[in-house]
Amino acid sequence: MRPDQPAPRFWLGITLFRQGRHRDAAQVLQGATALAPRHAHAWVWWGYALALSGETSRAERVLQHVLLLAPRGPAADLARQGLRSLRGLSMASAPAGNGAHPALDPGIYANIARFYNRRLSERDAQAIAAAILGFSRQYNVDPRLVTAVIAVESGFSPTAVSHKGAMGLGQLMPATAASLGVHPYDPVQNVYGTVRVLRANLDRFGWDTYLALAAYNAGKGAVERYGGIPPYEETQLYVRAVGNLYLRLLEVYNLPAAKV
Repeated sequence: MRPDQPAPRFWLGITLFRQGRHRDAAQVLQGATALAPRHAHAWVWWGYALALSGETSRAERVLQHVLLLAPRGPAADLARQGLRSLRGLSMASAPAGNGAHPALDPGIYANIARFYNRRLSERDAQAIAAAILGFSRQYNVDPRLVTAVIAVESGFSPTAVSHKGAMGLGQLMPATAASLGVHPYDPVQNVYGTVRVLRANLDRFGWDTYLALAAYNAGKGAVERYGGIPPYEETQLYVRAVGNLYLRLLEVYNLPAAKV
């Protein structure tokens, strides 16, 4: 590998990342960004590698830099998802507010919604929390998984729109929202759609959380074609962002992760 060529370093870094060698990947990807300082996607992978190595402060700085390089588009969406996941990792345990276990306490979910989106009114946060718990219970999906998806997808912004046109809290695509008969910008209806899609994916892939998340991002067909998480940059990083936040929520609001 020539020392002055960024592309080989970039692909080596991705290979190490996919092998779970995140510290090694971070070092190689840092070298790639030094050689190609405006390569936004190299910065994205470096940021995620740092995050998975436990260097959250550096990861946050790197992902923030991506937004300076590319304020809009795929790299920006990935950076924002990574930053939302990192933000959630800072959440600390909180006592239940109504005598319920924290993992089943609507007050906890309302607090998480407002932790991410201070512009939400208390009433709207409570409505979102009730929807998460209600639909999760109805469809037997862990509400912490639903929360992790919404946090990473939109940061609890009911009006969020991705560069691909995904909409609302759970970033439902127009065709998906239409097939479920939901208005994507209605928070309660969007949560319903998000839970329905997650439950269908869990059913399809034997309740494998990571495959269900991959299908949420890339579609069930892509997961089936590749026999696992597709090699797409967006999906590889998305699964890690949501998965890490979900693990954090399991840790903070501990309850058996089996179906609620």
